[in-house]
Amino acid sequence: MKYFKTQKCDFTKPVITMGTFDGVHLGHIKLLNQVVKKAKGNNTKSVVITYFHHPLETIHKKTFPYLLTEQENKENLIKECGIDCVLYLDFDEKMAQMQPEDFLKKIIIDEIKTQYLIVGYDIHFGNSRGGNYKLLKDRSSIYNYSIELIEPVKIDNYIISSSLIRDYIREGDMQFAAKLLGRNYSIHGSVQLGHRIGRKIGFPTINLQPLDANKLIPAIGVYICEVLVEGKKYIGVTNIGYSPTLKTTRIKEIETHILDFNEDMYHKEVEICFNKKIRDELQFKDTNELIKAIGRDVQQARKFFSKLI
Repeated sequence: MKYFKTQKCDFTKPVITMGTFDGVHLGHIKLLNQVVKKAKGNNTKSVVITYFHHPLETIHKKTFPYLLTEQENKENLIKECGIDCVLYLDFDEKMAQMQPEDFLKKIIIDEIKTQYLIVGYDIHFGNSRGGNYKLLKDRSSIYNYSIELIEPVKIDNYIISSSLIRDYIREGDMQFAAKLLGRNYSIHGSVQLGHRIGRKIGFPTINLQPLDANKLIPAIGVYICEVLVEGKKYIGVTNIGYSPTLKTTRIKEIETHILDFNEDMYHKEVEICFNKKIRDELQFKDTNELIKAIGRDVQQARKFFSKLI
C-alpha cells in the first residue's frame, strides 16, 4: 500500500475510523466500539487509520514530551476493543501538504475502498487540518460511502480529550487522569544503571528510562504506583525529580522503590502504573530525615493498596 508503513491484514470495503488515538481514552473507546459493532453487522473488517508519531512532529521537525501511549501499547489497546487492523499512515512532509479532498480521494477511497466511515466530533485531516465532518458528509454521496458521527464523552462536564488528560498528568493529578483514560496512566521503560544511593539508605530503586523519548512524564513529586515486572505486579513508590537531598546533578529522573522486591532489574523492561501523587519532592536537611519520609511513603502505599483488596 502506497501511503502506509505496514499492511498486515486483508480487507474489502471495511468500516474505518481515523485519528491519532493517543491515550486510547474513554472517548476513543466509545468510537472504536461502534466501529467494531458496525463492521460485524456488515460482515466486514474494522480498520483504524492512525499515525506514529504525531503529525506535529513532522510539521515542526522536533520531538517533545506529549505522548500518552507508546506505539505497541496504543495498538494493543485499540485491538483490545476488537479492531481487526491498525494501519499507520506514513506521515511525511508531502502528506502534510496534501489537501483534504486529495486525502479523502486518494487514501480513504482509492486505497482503502471504504464502505462505512465512523468519526469523532473533532475529526480534522489534510493540509492545515482543513478536512472535517462536514466535508466527509458532503462527499459521501459522491464517493458512495456511509458516514456516522460519534458525539463526545463527558465526565464531570469535561469533554474527554487527549489534551485534557495531558494537562492533568502535567499537574500530577493521576486519579482524574485515570478517570478520563479508563485506566491508570503508565510509562513503559527499561531499567538503567543508577547511582545506587537508594540501596545504601535501605530503599533500593530502579531508574527508569522511557522507551519513547516523547513520552509525557508526570509532574515532579512522589507517587504511589504499581510496577509490572515480567507479568507480575508489585507495589511501588516512585519519585520523579532531582533527588535534591542526595544529588546535585539537576537531572530529572524516574526512580521507583519496589516494595518487598530485591532482584537484579538492570536492562529489563517494566511498566510503571501511577495511582496517586502523595507529596511534592522535598529537599530534607539530612539523609536521616529523607529516610523517615520514604518510610512514611512506603507505609502510605501499603495502606492505599490494602483498602483496594
